[in-house]
Amino acid sequence: MKVTMTPYLFFDKCCEEALTVYKEVLGGDFSIAQRYDNGFMEVAPGLEQKVMHAHGDFAGNAFFAADNLNMDPEKQANRVALSLNLESPEKGTEIFEKLSAGGKIHVPFTKQFWGAWHGNFTDRFGIRWMINCD
Repeated sequence: MKVTMTPYLFFDKCCEEALTVYKEVLGGDFSIAQRYDNGFMEVAPGLEQKVMHAHGDFAGNAFFAADNLNMDPEKQANRVALSLNLESPEKGTEIFEKLSAGGKIHVPFTKQFWGAWHGNFTDRFGIRWMINCD
């Protein structure tokens, strides 16, 4: 049996902005497949252009994303973290600095007591990240 797991990221009405930043930092291909203005759903005025479903691919990794129009950010925080494993501390530092900008750093990206480089943060879109380099 083959099973594929794809993370699905939910944003508090900032999905498109987050995808733009992630593409800029990580490269790859990011596309919005559907917005809430599809005629099948009723949404509050002004939210019709928010993202209902998007897809991202970078460096062989895939994820889905959407704006959750009823999100309670406090309940969503810290439930899941995306972990990036990189080949060099220099690339780790670069990605850590770009993705953590405007967010909250929990552990700075430095060489840790176990010998690897590691840091983690919640980005300005509310997504938790862990950056690692052995």
